[in-house]
Amino acid sequence: MGRIMTISPPYLRKSPSGVWYIHWTEDRVGKRKSTRTHDLSAAKRALAAHILSEENVGARTLADVWNHYRREHVEPKVAGKYNADLAWKQLASTFGRMSPHALSQEVINRYLERRATGRLGHKVKPTTVGRELSFLLAAINFCADERRGYLPKSIRRKFDLPPPGAPRERWLQPDEIDALFRAAKRLRRGHRLSRVERFLWLALETAARQQAILDLTWDRVDLETGVIVFDVPGRRLTKKRRAVVPVSNALRPVLERAYEERLDKESDGLVLDNKGAIWPQIQYVAMEAGLAPKRKVRTSQKPKATGISPHVLRHTAASIMARRGVPLWIIAKILGNTLAVVERYYAKFRVDDLRDAINKISDADD
Repeated sequence: MGRIMTISPPYLRKSPSGVWYIHWTEDRVGKRKSTRTHDLSAAKRALAAHILSEENVGARTLADVWNHYRREHVEPKVAGKYNADLAWKQLASTFGRMSPHALSQEVINRYLERRATGRLGHKVKPTTVGRELSFLLAAINFCADERRGYLPKSIRRKFDLPPPGAPRERWLQPDEIDALFRAAKRLRRGHRLSRVERFLWLALETAARQQAILDLTWDRVDLETGVIVFDVPGRRLTKKRRAVVPVSNALRPVLERAYEERLDKESDGLVLDNKGAIWPQIQYVAMEAGLAPKRKVRTSQKPKATGISPHVLRHTAASIMARRGVPLWIIAKILGNTLAVVERYYAKFRVDDLRDAINKISDADD
C-alpha cells in the first residue's frame, strides 16, 4: 500500500515580524503555515483548527477524496463525466482504501508498471495510465485547496507521471465509414435503429463530442429549422464548448426515423435512449466491419480497443471537412474549439492557400 508518511506534532513559533506560524515536519522536511495573526490566543485557535483538520484527514481515504471531488466538481462542472468515472473505476481497487498521506512516487510507479504490463486490468499504454493518475491528483489538489479545507494544503505534492502521448492521427477513409455503417446494421436486433447506429450517424455528421451526443435530448433537435443544439440549458460553460450544428442532408432521414422509433415519447427524451457507455458497442462494430481482428469477449468483460473510438469519429468528421476545403474558422465553430487548436491539427489538410506562395520560389522573376 506504500510507505506511510511520518508527520511530527505541529507547534507555534513567532516570526521576527510578530506573526505566529504553525510548524511541523513531514518525513523530516520542515513545513509551516501562517496563522495570519499577531495575537497568541487567535494563533492557538488556528493551531487547534489545524490539528483537527489533520486528525480528520487521517480518517479519510482516497475514495472519500474522490467522492468529494466528484460531488463538488465533476458532477456540476465537468462536461466529460464519463472519462472521470472510467478513470476512477481503474484506480479504485489500488487507491480507494489508501490514506492520502500514503500516496508516494513508489506507489504510483508500481501502479503504472502493473497497468502497463496487464497485471491489473487490460494492458494499456503508459500515457493511458498517466491520464488515469492525473484524475486522482486533480482530486487531491481540489480537496487540498485552502478555500475548501477538505484536506490540508500540506498534502499537495508533485509526482512524476508519464508524458502525454502524441495526438492521435487515426481518421477513417470513406470505405471504412461505409463498412462501419454496414456492420452496425448487421448487428442490429430488430428493425429499430440501434443505439450505436444513431451514435455513429451523429458523431460523423456533426463532429460532436461523445458526452454531448450522450446528453442530447429530442427537444434540442429541431427538424423543422434543421438545427441541433448540443449545449444543455443551464449547463455551466467550460472550455469544451458545445456547438449549434445544422442537420446535414444525410443525417435528416436518420433523425426522422429515430424520432418516430423513440421509446421515450416525452419531448426531452434522450436521442440515444440512455447515457450508458457507447465505447464497447463501437468496438464490436469495428470488429464486425473488419477494421480490427475479431476477438471473443466474455459477457462480463469489455472488448479490447480496436483503434476506433468516439474521438476518432470526431477527428474523422473534422479531417474530411478540412480536406474538402471548409475554412478552418468554420470547422472551429462546428467543433466548439478555438481557431488556434483547429489550425494545430487540421491546417496540414489546407495547403491550397500556400500553393501560390510555394510556386513563386521557382516562378519568381530573377
